[in-house]
Amino acid sequence: MRAGALALLLAAGCSQTYYLDMPDIDLEPPADLEARLQAFRAGREPEHGDPRAVADAAIRRHLDVPWKADRFRPGDYEVREDAKSGVHVVRGYVYPSGHEARYRVKVRPYGEIWYPVQVSHYKIHELPHPALEKNPGDL
Repeated sequence: MRAGALALLLAAGCSQTYYLDMPDIDLEPPADLEARLQAFRAGREPEHGDPRAVADAAIRRHLDVPWKADRFRPGDYEVREDAKSGVHVVRGYVYPSGHEARYRVKVRPYGEIWYPVQVSHYKIHELPHPALEKNPGDL
């Protein structure tokens, strides 16, 4: 019992977290913003009015992500705003390996629509302490 408790304590505090920050992708404002705004107002392109849908399209266009073939789900995205970076949309993803990734798209408004200006992402790797790879009874 003591060895199991010791292993749990070690596991809770002895893993190392590594962040792999990938290069940002800066995007030019679309040249057809006025046409997009008119299409949105006419009801032909409602997705431009949702910053989450705009972020989803930008991520799929510029990154190779596992959910590329899946349908857009607004609940997977969170819209955040702060004074320093403005409005951005964030999505997290946990790979089958257990590693995590965070995707962020900075968006800007144009009238009632949104457009992306930057796509960024990073991956998070949790690696156990080498001592934990041994049999807890050996500790």
